[in-house]
Amino acid sequence: MKFLKHYWYITFFLIIVITTYCGIRFYAYYSSPRERPIYKTERHYDDTIRIACIGDSWALGHKYHQCQISTILSDSLHQPVIVKSYGIGGLTSKEIYHALFEIDDLRRFMMKGYDYCIISAGINDTHKKMSTFYYTKSIECISNFLQANHIHPVILEIPDYNIYKAYTDQSIKDKIIQSISMIINHQKKDCKQRFRDALSLKINDNQISNVSIIRSMSWNKNYSTDLKQLYINDQVHLNEKGYQTLDSSIICKICRHYRTQINQKSLTKK
Repeated sequence: MKFLKHYWYITFFLIIVITTYCGIRFYAYYSSPRERPIYKTERHYDDTIRIACIGDSWALGHKYHQCQISTILSDSLHQPVIVKSYGIGGLTSKEIYHALFEIDDLRRFMMKGYDYCIISAGINDTHKKMSTFYYTKSIECISNFLQANHIHPVILEIPDYNIYKAYTDQSIKDKIIQSISMIINHQKKDCKQRFRDALSLKINDNQISNVSIIRSMSWNKNYSTDLKQLYINDQVHLNEKGYQTLDSSIICKICRHYRTQINQKSLTKK
């Protein structure tokens, strides 16, 4: 009897430990980020416009494509332009924010200082079926970090990638986790528009302010045609033409913002 009594005590204790551990892991996985103390990046006072691109695999791919942003912007604005990219495949928006502090290479990359930062985040949020609050809070934290360092955020709205093919191509284990996430976060399989709407609402409510948005429809207009022409075979990542098309929208947005800032400075001096 004593053995049975001790057995039930041990079993009960193990259940409590396992439940607590699972609860902590559950919270850590699904919870939105908390803002961290902001470290300072370098500031430059020359005439060179410095542009960073950070985020997920799209930012990583941007590093290796034949980027024309610096050449076109330099010719248009008559100033030297530098563009650098740093991305880590598979990261969600919260993981990108955490990486700014926890990944030494990315931290050193940001420490060099920039005028603009293109943020590629959210594709993995929609793929993994995280909550829209998880996404918008992460974007808010990233934007606040950048603006505290006098860097203007340029947010890529979640593009129209083939979310159904992405689901089909993953492992059974990932499909199970994704199905659980869909229940927990009340998401449907194609939740891209919900994330776009949530970001727009945050911006309209000024919870995320002083940012530029590259709307998906400004370059990713025709779903079936674009999947063939702008994406590689997985229909999730861009090909060379896809990056060129995206870059054209980025160039227009940065060019417009830069000229607006110059005009405002001129009016202030008067």
